[in-house]
Amino acid sequence: MIPSSIKLDQYSIPIQGSTGALIVGKPGSGKSVLVSYLMLQLMSIGAFPLIFDTKRSDFFSLRYVFHDTFSIENSVTSTKSVEKGQICSTPGQVAKLLRQLTELMNQRYEHHQAHWGWDWINYKLRPIVVVFDEFSATLSEADKKTANEIINYLKQIIFKGRQMGGIYLILASQRLTADVLERNISSEFSTRIGMQNLDRVSLSLAFPGCDLNEIPVVENIPGHGLIYNDLFNTLIPQPFITPDMSHVNVPKVFKHLIVRNDVNNFTCEDYWPW
Repeated sequence: MIPSSIKLDQYSIPIQGSTGALIVGKPGSGKSVLVSYLMLQLMSIGAFPLIFDTKRSDFFSLRYVFHDTFSIENSVTSTKSVEKGQICSTPGQVAKLLRQLTELMNQRYEHHQAHWGWDWINYKLRPIVVVFDEFSATLSEADKKTANEIINYLKQIIFKGRQMGGIYLILASQRLTADVLERNISSEFSTRIGMQNLDRVSLSLAFPGCDLNEIPVVENIPGHGLIYNDLFNTLIPQPFITPDMSHVNVPKVFKHLIVRNDVNNFTCEDYWPW
């Protein structure tokens, strides 16, 4: 059976029935370290990674891992892995991959209706982890048509993907405003995280329904933050500390998990686009 949750500090973060995690934090707050940790945790249970990094920074550099991994046995596979958009560096590529992801989600609903109440875990469908680094920067770079396309596909995945999608979206942004992400979308994220001390606008969007005066004060240290999950028995976000990743070679672990997960026991899906 596929695990239904992952661990973060003292908290169990459900992935079954979950849309994903919304992470907000200023530069230097430890946001990227946390995203890396969550990505590797999900890949460790077999999740297939898709990465959006239009700032072309750390996560974009993982494209070299695909090349190094596959070129050993098949240089053609290596080229195709990048061409198919597993790692995106432009808003246009992001929009295209989100369209493919939405189509996959719809195919899963169409092909798995035999058992009432079953979800992607029951059907043993391979989970997908989507790392969307600096969401606001991507929208600011995109033209209006592409930005609208990105948001529209995200809405479909967020509102529809809980049961059969098997898609866990990690969306990270430096700052949240209603112009960047509508409140009704941000509130749909099952897990919401604020790194270090955020401004009140970002706090209100990250933790809607919570009295800002009740939010705990956290240490203004990278890696410290507040976390809320739909299954917590309180509306008040709780303090947490990101695990120490200083000793972890992220590209090396990423490569190991790519190779290990290439052979798996997930249900074969003829419509799988990658």
